Amino acid sequence: MSTLRDIELLAPASSLEGGLVALSAGADAVYVGAPQYGARSAVGVSLEDIRQLCAAAHAYAARVYVALNTILTDSQLAHAVELAHQLYEAGADALIIQDLGLLTQDLPPIPLHASTQCHNHSLEQLQMLSDLGFEQAVLPREWSCQDIAAVRDKTPLRLEAFVHGALCVSYSGRCFISEALSQRSANRGQCAQYCRMTYDLVDAQGQKLRQGEHLLSLRDLNRTEIIEEMIDAGVSSFKVEGRLKALPYVRNVIAHYRKVLDEILTRRSDQLRRPSWGTTEYTFTPLPEATFARPFTTYNTPLWAPIPTDSITPYSSKSLGQPIGTVTRSRGRELEIALLSDDIELANGDGVVAYTIDKKLVGAQINQVMPAKRAGSYRLRLSQALELPQGATLWRNLNHLLEAQLLRPDASTRTMPVTLHLEATPDQLTLEMQLSEAPEMSVTRSRAVTLEPAQRDNTEHIERTLRKLGDTPYRAKRVILSLDGLFVPPSLVAELRRELSEELQRQCLAKALQRRDAIGKPLQQKRIDRLHTSDPTARQRYGLPDTLDFTYNVANESARKLYRQLGVSGSIAPALEVERPEGAIPVMFTRHCLLHQLGYCTRTGRKPPFALPLYLVRGRDRLRIAHDCRHCMMTLWLDPQGNQPLPR
Repeated sequence: MSTLRDIELLAPASSLEGGLVALSAGADAVYVGAPQYGARSAVGVSLEDIRQLCAAAHAYAARVYVALNTILTDSQLAHAVELAHQLYEAGADALIIQDLGLLTQDLPPIPLHASTQCHNHSLEQLQMLSDLGFEQAVLPREWSCQDIAAVRDKTPLRLEAFVHGALCVSYSGRCFISEALSQRSANRGQCAQYCRMTYDLVDAQGQKLRQGEHLLSLRDLNRTEIIEEMIDAGVSSFKVEGRLKALPYVRNVIAHYRKVLDEILTRRSDQLRRPSWGTTEYTFTPLPEATFARPFTTYNTPLWAPIPTDSITPYSSKSLGQPIGTVTRSRGRELEIALLSDDIELANGDGVVAYTIDKKLVGAQINQVMPAKRAGSYRLRLSQALELPQGATLWRNLNHLLEAQLLRPDASTRTMPVTLHLEATPDQLTLEMQLSEAPEMSVTRSRAVTLEPAQRDNTEHIERTLRKLGDTPYRAKRVILSLDGLFVPPSLVAELRRELSEELQRQCLAKALQRRDAIGKPLQQKRIDRLHTSDPTARQRYGLPDTLDFTYNVANESARKLYRQLGVSGSIAPALEVERPEGAIPVMFTRHCLLHQLGYCTRTGRKPPFALPLYLVRGRDRLRIAHDCRHCMMTLWLDPQGNQPLPR
């Protein structure tokens, strides 16, 4: 008998409300930030709100993962451990961590997930994390399906991968530009997003090759077209980025991927299954490009090949949204456009943007929509004048009607079908409630009563009473009445129904915690056993160098001790946030190649048409560009002398 593989849709949440919206839209799991030490410091969630979110999620057998994924100083480590215990008691299903110093501490028996900040960039790293008792690891955004498939059968870790949202241009966990330039550490939740800023690209002789462009700003991820390929490559958890995004984005995008995954799971039900329960109904049609969205990419290029040159958005890092039409005439505050498809509905209040002839992004609000003479064309009266070239693409970055729909509490409603069986005897009334999707989840309650023969049939009234499940997560799929001709007081039936609804939710919560501990306790023991076992081959097996530079993010003595136990005998440099080394330092490692962007590659053997090295320049900041063409990797270096003027 084959074992079905769980395929999880993992949603972001910035708050309790956001988490509830994600669950209602169909998420199998939600990730939120801990009150402190999360890699998005602006969206920490209180312990009480996490407790409430866990209770709501566990009713559906959904999970809540809490991000405790910054690097930690020695003074913070004890508090982080205390917080881990509080999160365990609150019902969290897993902790997402980056700082390996936590592994030597007295953590609760809660499953651990390796944050993308761990830079899980190799099979050796994944094997190390598995040996240290992790359950799941977030794979690098840079990995294609081909790269994921190469490790699929070589690690027991559950593999999690990003499927949608903003892309970091750097290798996760190896971006130090924000800390280096402004002392706002990405590894401590305070990224200043230098990758979304504009730069000049200058060669060694001072010639400007690009000016004022977003040369590091990647498109947004959308892997809708390759989800099934990702499943076959070994991905079990599909992660949507967006803890800083608004509620409409979360509801819209999760609904979209829920529909995509459900089609696959239904078609392959002999192999795959959904790990949570419930059916979601929507009052809207999901459209991922209609909420915050830069132009999309699948980012599915194998590591040994350069990513396409159109992977960045050089002229703007802002959300463009949905392309809706082509400009046929632009005259001050009035535009005429030809719609790209017949199903696009425009409304007063929509926001639109387009590029001017000199590639500047401009936008306005639609004040009035009027049909034009040509079929499929409209005249738009705008809130301000836009001078746009004929043929320009018009994008809608605010869909007024859809946003209003997405903000309604009933925009997505998730319920679980149950069977209710009411049986009456002259001296007893018994009600059973059973989850249709998980028949083992069943509760029964009996009440000793004296029931008389019914003067008239009230079965319809009793059935209506049983179906009134109100604000519970349940929906009566089937009602069975065995009343034997007796009169049953509807008030007593309503009382039993309420008691059973509450009892079934408590049973689901207990089952979720049992499941968590059944995973977490063996992994905790595995970690303890590994850390108490001497293994002279560990460093080589895990691909660790004998000396660690600051890019390993060692910020506390516990992390240093762990690496010693893993065989690192040379020097271990402190994290950049603790101590800044002298001389030039690498501040970003990325697949994105600016040589390739300029139409040149060293692999061709041609002489470059510009003087190397190249520099990215923004104000007084100057970053030297180095290339490892064998591995298709670019590194940005910050030199202490980098503020000196470039040659002219």
